[in-house]
Amino acid sequence: MIDVQRAIALGLFSTQIDNYTKTPMIDEQFKHIEKQKQERIKKKLYEDPLFRVLYIPLWFQHNNDLSPVEAWQEAMMVIGELRATESDIRHLEIASLMEQLKERYSHFGEQARAEEEAVHSSMLVMATVMFMLEVASEDWKNNPHRRLCRNISGVLSRIGGFKELCHDVKDSEKGEVDDEGPLPIRDFIGTKKEQEFADLPQFSKETIEKSGLKAGNPLAVLQAIHLMKDKMTADNDWISIYAELLDREYIVKTMTSFCSMINNVFGISLNSRYMNTTLRDHGEDIDKWSEVYDDQRRHLDLVRDFRKILGKLEKK
Repeated sequence: MIDVQRAIALGLFSTQIDNYTKTPMIDEQFKHIEKQKQERIKKKLYEDPLFRVLYIPLWFQHNNDLSPVEAWQEAMMVIGELRATESDIRHLEIASLMEQLKERYSHFGEQARAEEEAVHSSMLVMATVMFMLEVASEDWKNNPHRRLCRNISGVLSRIGGFKELCHDVKDSEKGEVDDEGPLPIRDFIGTKKEQEFADLPQFSKETIEKSGLKAGNPLAVLQAIHLMKDKMTADNDWISIYAELLDREYIVKTMTSFCSMINNVFGISLNSRYMNTTLRDHGEDIDKWSEVYDDQRRHLDLVRDFRKILGKLEKK
């Protein structure tokens, strides 16, 4: 099992950072995602080819540890930290990130864990980050994160379970590629700005605060709604936005508050009683909406569009 502090002392990794650089800080508190919420998240993540590749390999090592859903969610947190770090020293921050993750996973809620268990959890998360970064280019030599991936692999290679995980992921990827075709090329860190999102409105801090959104990136949510509003051909189409935000726990469970937010931010007046009637007809569980009915089928299509747009913006 690797001792990261000893690795730093031996000069294997450097964490010297210039004064102008932001040092990533990961919250020390970790709490498991509730099982019901994990199931909802998992169903959505199944749409992602890379998650499908990683799911079973991560599941093999999840006993008394992070679930595949939690490992993915935690990896997205680390991706956010890397995005906020100067690109030319990201590869040097791996040792620091590992230390922060080890501290984060030293407790699962109130339960203290052994150092070996915390290091294993950190490995699962950083390995997931590495797999995410590896799909940034079809050609490994031109991958913008090649150096970063090498450093991650260098640290993780000394941790039990990593080599088995890589072997299992390789086998799983082969099966996915054989059945579904090559994995899509995408940059999770987002070094290149996507043209389709070049002219998004920049909502003020005051507007964001008044929106009442509880998302990690409320600006991305508002921008996603802005892109969706032209797709709304009827007032009840907005139920697709409400239901998805409610499912993600981005808003309070009050239709009046949602309608007020849409009116205040986007100038669109919605009748909360009418919207509640639509919600009762559909049900709060999006997965139970039926494509047999025209309005629910249309709203399901809008939900899918919203998820795609929101997924891209939240990764920026």
